[in-house]
Amino acid sequence: MPSRYIGSMFLSAIALSACGNSDVQLSDGGTCVGHNCDDTMITDPEGGQIVFEYIYLDADLQAANGLPAGITTVNRVVGFFMNDTNPQVNPLPTPGQCNNLVSTKGWPAYIAPQHTDLDVGTVTISGKNAAGTDVTISIDKQPKGTDAFGRGHDIFYQKITPVADSVLKPDSAYSVKFGGSTTVAATTFDAGLYLASKFDISSPGLDDNGPLKAGTDFTVHWTPTTTPGLPMGDDEAVATWLVMLNGQATHMCPQALSAGQMTIPGSAITEFKQIAQSLGQPTNKAILLRNGVVHQLRRLPNNSTTNKRRIDMITLMCWAQLMDVQ
Repeated sequence: MPSRYIGSMFLSAIALSACGNSDVQLSDGGTCVGHNCDDTMITDPEGGQIVFEYIYLDADLQAANGLPAGITTVNRVVGFFMNDTNPQVNPLPTPGQCNNLVSTKGWPAYIAPQHTDLDVGTVTISGKNAAGTDVTISIDKQPKGTDAFGRGHDIFYQKITPVADSVLKPDSAYSVKFGGSTTVAATTFDAGLYLASKFDISSPGLDDNGPLKAGTDFTVHWTPTTTPGLPMGDDEAVATWLVMLNGQATHMCPQALSAGQMTIPGSAITEFKQIAQSLGQPTNKAILLRNGVVHQLRRLPNNSTTNKRRIDMITLMCWAQLMDVQ
């Protein structure tokens, strides 16, 4: 695989579940559930994202990303925050079908070039690793540039840690802390992220290469696995993606976890090839993702009572593999 694609190989892999909020601790010691906590809604203007991933990579992607022998997983975190954007919201994907994110400029992959990025100070994420040890991940603040999903920002946050188990424990909550800045209050989102349980995939297996054929339906499978600790009011879904080698997603196919499978229409594979060709990307390779997704909402702490914006807090239990395309 050409080396120029390696930097973006961690994919444009954000995903959608139900717009849930986990329980939030109140100052009087009680809890509120769902959007009643701070009235944040999925229809509110977008105020940024945190994407928190446990990624299994097939052998091709391990090699393409230069991982040492025996390293098969990574944790990847990408975050950005914004106080304005045009348009204020992007179209949401429709569950149960494959959504063309390029033609629709769809959430969550698309971010309008016209947006105002915010510096939230330091960003740290705290929780448990697989050994049960307390860990804190400091997410590096990045200068003006392009994030791992191919989106331009004046300021964003990003970090990749090999060996996901060293910092993550499936079926666990993680708190997010902003250090604060002149425009954003120092804030801690207790249990702002919840990582789903591990689940297995099959047909195709992780190191199967397809092929995907234009015009021919292709069904992918997973084993439905519950997340016992998932907070009340939250849901888990599985999203299947087609991603070009430059990291840009062309299609997102959200499905109920319990379904155990999703069929990618042959027409979507045809569209993938057409989009890749139009953008000067290889048409004979695609990255296939299957993500267990938990999506929560939090209010952007931008010190404004009139400019209320949502932060999409998204965790992904991700299987990523390189596929041949015909």
